[in-house]
Amino acid sequence: MFRQLATKQARLASKRFQSTATKSKLEGLAMDAPNPAKAAEFKSHQEAVVDHSAKTTALWKKISFLVAFPVIGLTAVNTYFVEAEHAEHREHAKHLSDDEWPTQYPYQNIRKKNFFWGDGDKTLFWNSDVNRHIVKD
Repeated sequence: MFRQLATKQARLASKRFQSTATKSKLEGLAMDAPNPAKAAEFKSHQEAVVDHSAKTTALWKKISFLVAFPVIGLTAVNTYFVEAEHAEHREHAKHLSDDEWPTQYPYQNIRKKNFFWGDGDKTLFWNSDVNRHIVKD
């Protein structure tokens, strides 16, 4: 059985390497004499590709410097002012007593079991200036 399988595989492999191409099929390949018209056409196409890539690169540089960087700068300025306002609000809220702190609703700060770090009440990203867990008895 192994011999039959090996013979069959050998026949298939030998067919793979047999060429049925004739001289007429090989005439249009690189073995022919150079064609100056096709060479000039290829060269002009390559020059057009290089010219197009240079223009496209210049366009995207202009878009980056004249559009993207100013938009990023304006966004940074806006973010600075928004965060400064938040920092001022947090500074005010830091001094509030627990009774003045916003109401804790039943769906907030649900603890089914304590966290295994610290006192078990604070999350991993706890910030004492912003977060406060008020337990009223």
